[in-house]
Amino acid sequence: MYKTVIFDLDGTLLNTIEDLAGAGNWVCRKNGWPEHSVEEYRHMVGHGIPNLVSRFSPADCQDEARLQETLAEFSQYYGAHNLDKTAPYEGIPALLERLRAQGVCLAVYSNKADDFSQVIIRHFFDGVFHLVRGKLPGVPVKPDPTGVEQILAQLGAEKSETLFVGDSAVDIHTAHNAGLRACGVTWGFRGRGELTEAGADFLADTAAELEQCILQM
Repeated sequence: MYKTVIFDLDGTLLNTIEDLAGAGNWVCRKNGWPEHSVEEYRHMVGHGIPNLVSRFSPADCQDEARLQETLAEFSQYYGAHNLDKTAPYEGIPALLERLRAQGVCLAVYSNKADDFSQVIIRHFFDGVFHLVRGKLPGVPVKPDPTGVEQILAQLGAEKSETLFVGDSAVDIHTAHNAGLRACGVTWGFRGRGELTEAGADFLADTAAELEQCILQM
């Protein structure tokens, strides 16, 4: 059994894509820009909100000052609407309860801004996780391993006893860059092909399969 499990947030624990797309398209409408489909947003997210903003912004709105304005617009709207359609994936709440009952230390590490990550996790999983960490100033986004290293140190966790769980190549590379094994979940934003190509150590199609992976180390 893995003693510590670090979960990605978006696309792993929670289906957040419609609220992220809704906020992005609200900014696009506000500025008279072309909107994007939810499917397009699935491939824009995962590298942090500043990168998402850059990806949905037109080519002629990419200067630093304009991107900062757009980021502020997005953050204001998303902060007020990030719980509109977001929901846990099937089986996740029960899985987390069972893992805690068995003494597994649970953490969240996301490229989403830390304040948004804290609010969303507290709303859906209050008191479940031992540590929740989003993007903090001065810490590079995933797949840089710095944030994971900090989490491991704070929890006093051993790498050999820790599993990283996520839905994208970014998560798999993050785990491997930090010297951890990684389980890719196929229900998220990217899918089996990307996870396999990234070199996931394990794949899970359901919460039950993920539980088996964690408990039968």
